[in-house]
Amino acid sequence: MKPKPNVIGISGVAGSGKDTFANLIGCKLKELDAKVKFLSFAERLKWEVKDVSLRLYDIDPTNCSRDEKTLIRPLLLAHGAIMRDKTKGRYWIDSIKHKIDSKKINIITDVRFCEYSCDEVFWIKNEMNGILIHISRFFEEDGQRIYIPPANEYEKRNDKALKSKADYSFAWPTDETKQDKYSNDFMKWLFKTHIEH
Repeated sequence: MKPKPNVIGISGVAGSGKDTFANLIGCKLKELDAKVKFLSFAERLKWEVKDVSLRLYDIDPTNCSRDEKTLIRPLLLAHGAIMRDKTKGRYWIDSIKHKIDSKKINIITDVRFCEYSCDEVFWIKNEMNGILIHISRFFEEDGQRIYIPPANEYEKRNDKALKSKADYSFAWPTDETKQDKYSNDFMKWLFKTHIEH
């Protein structure tokens, strides 16, 4: 199986299931003898704020619980935004692009921004010839779908644009027993539109 495209970016608000979906499609790609590499824009961000977060809050952003991450999220968001604004959206791209492996399918699990002309989405789609996925997640209450809302102003500002620029988007339920169907549907689409044998 030839890895084309070899960069897949996954977007969606916090709690939409980006990591879960990445793992699902990663397993399916590996079953087809593709080599897969998982990457994250936020990995370097967490390391950059680690010392100050430990000193001020006694929380290690590289190894913390969901509740702890929620506590320090304003710090992570502020540092991410400052560095992004200083570089017109290129700082976090530059922190990850040297890790792209041309012999593997690189799955980036946290595409969150679409604000600058040459930022994360542009880099994935235009510079790397990759594809962008957008995920929404819902739960059902009294027969109605209730969607997970943006967790902060950054997500609120960017999520609609990310969805509009996605090559593939879907909404899936919180019910884990139903999630395999969505990864299967994506794999069918991927093979039909992109993968060369």
